[in-house]
Amino acid sequence: MSKTITLLTSGTLGDVIPYIALGKGLQDAGYNVRVAAPRGFANLIQSHYVPFAPFDGNPTDLMIEQGDFTPFTLGTDPIRSFQSTRTFLQKARPLYRNMLHTAAQACRGADLLIHGLPTIWGAHIAEGLGIPAVRANLQPLTPTREFPSALLPFRFSLSGIGNWFSHWAVTQATWLSWRSEINHARHADFGLAPAHWLDPSLQADSHHPLTLNAFSEIVVPRPRDWNEKQVITGYWRIKEVTIERVNELGGVQRFIESARNPIAIGFGSPGTQGYLPMLEEVLHIANAQAVLTLPTKWHGEIKSKNIFPIEYVPHGWLYPRVKAAVHHGGAGTTSANLHAGIPTITLPLAIDQFFWGERIQKLGVGLSIPQRKLNAQNLAQGIIEVLNNKDISARAKEISEALNKEDGVQTAVKVIQII
Repeated sequence: MSKTITLLTSGTLGDVIPYIALGKGLQDAGYNVRVAAPRGFANLIQSHYVPFAPFDGNPTDLMIEQGDFTPFTLGTDPIRSFQSTRTFLQKARPLYRNMLHTAAQACRGADLLIHGLPTIWGAHIAEGLGIPAVRANLQPLTPTREFPSALLPFRFSLSGIGNWFSHWAVTQATWLSWRSEINHARHADFGLAPAHWLDPSLQADSHHPLTLNAFSEIVVPRPRDWNEKQVITGYWRIKEVTIERVNELGGVQRFIESARNPIAIGFGSPGTQGYLPMLEEVLHIANAQAVLTLPTKWHGEIKSKNIFPIEYVPHGWLYPRVKAAVHHGGAGTTSANLHAGIPTITLPLAIDQFFWGERIQKLGVGLSIPQRKLNAQNLAQGIIEVLNNKDISARAKEISEALNKEDGVQTAVKVIQII
């Protein structure tokens, strides 16, 4: 009988899509697979014919607020940013209890559990079910002396031991934020004793479980102090593009074909509408035309003919058709951008976005402008730079060619097959 593998995920589209890709690869390898995720992802997951196990709640929904009010950021007003984080934690606690309970139910019957950053609590569910767990991260989270935590909103080195400690500290802070809710679930759902006040699975390299790192060594060179349990697989991508809104995407195609300098812009949150007046000025200065990812309710606010608003368009379809991409710098979006071989401007706001912005700059494929420093002039100049710099364009194509030779899903499947 084939093993049943549950892929436990949450967060944003960029968090869920790689898990769908891995799920499809595991299905092709003969495993019984299901993706356990918040109910809001039902249509996305089921459209790829992967069994779906829903659970209630998605704390990321509470995090998506505007500008400086987004939790876990360093905005232009650090005090307001701290208050926003505290408010988020207060609102999320009751949500977490129900989420953990329903997620535990969704995972029952599995022989192996795979979980990532938004579902770090999955290890406790696996313990309760008495099954092995594998971490699967879209960003490098295992401690290293080579660079500071990928979740910090700054990118300067803290030196060897300082870098290592930053990973440990961020992970422990995350654990302590939800310890009471996780321990409640351990007792209520599985009758387990409370976990240690410092999560023992995160204390030292020797305790780190097998981790599949779903990115490429081309983009993030393997840290020399990682042990053999840290496997860098390459990116997990859904290679076929499902097009549901044919007429709408036809309009996007015509806009791109008629544009002199077509680019793609997406901020990764509903807060984009606050930037609309600035974007209109930016595109005028840069002589560029943008396909802008934006919730439908804000489309009526668009005044400029240089902007084509659309609520959703697959990056795998859009990015190869434009000259450059401007986005928030999430892991999934950055992967799609790099695979398309076009120059990039990242506009990081929170979580791992600063890390990927740094990687974009170090690879020589684009620029990074933190949203807290963003204005019309520096964004316009950035767009002009990436559209006209031949070295950036050539480097972007070089990276794309190398990445498209990798198959991260198959590498991950081979590792899972020997567990």
